[in-house]
Amino acid sequence: MSALAYYLEDQGIPAVAISLIRLHSEKIANPRSLWVPFELGRPFGPPGNAAFQTRVIATALGLLTAAPGPVLLADFPDDDPTTVELPGWQPPFDLPPIDTDLTDQTALARAVTQELRAVAPSYDRFVAASRRTTVGLSGLGLADAALYIAASLADPPPPSPDAAVAAVQMLRWAVDDVKAYYLEAMAAGPGIPASRQMQAWFWDRSVAARLIIALRARLLASAEPRSQAVGRMNLVPGAQVARLGLG
Repeated sequence: MSALAYYLEDQGIPAVAISLIRLHSEKIANPRSLWVPFELGRPFGPPGNAAFQTRVIATALGLLTAAPGPVLLADFPDDDPTTVELPGWQPPFDLPPIDTDLTDQTALARAVTQELRAVAPSYDRFVAASRRTTVGLSGLGLADAALYIAASLADPPPPSPDAAVAAVQMLRWAVDDVKAYYLEAMAAGPGIPASRQMQAWFWDRSVAARLIIALRARLLASAEPRSQAVGRMNLVPGAQVARLGLG
């Protein structure tokens, strides 16, 4: 965003960048930036907190009337209040215990399908309340996306369900859809937990997470560089790789 703001200003259009990575704004040196101490993906702070998000936007727009720089990089004073974990938080759905052998394709498909059904009511409540979803990148239904990931652990793996999209790219999108589905369902509860609480719960407690971790290991072992890159960078967040000791 800092780079985009720089070029807008060069065309005579006043702009303010919301900066999540302060070093980027320092290096690009566009005229006006507001650095916010929030995690990536939350440039305005906690979801569902309109008052807090309005403060962020108002602070950013206020830089348009601040004294000229030539470079103005201001710091938002407050952290995201949802970085504090909610004591005793649990997602608004229950999952059956995990006892699935990932080498048994039939049992794995059954467990993933059962888990998706358990999560579905909470996901539907989230979509109805927020009127949006980030699920849909792969173009597959959720069950189809999860089953495609599961089938890709077999030898040989299946071809991409879309001939115009490479199999490894479709896998990346399918994983993104599955993760978004669970995390949005978790946000349907009465409290907004810290994102690390939701992430830790997903990676520790779901069959879907074990499936994604197994896919990551398979792609990392591939001889194909693109598969290795997707496995290394796009499936499991770096913080979870470190926390779970995945290497």
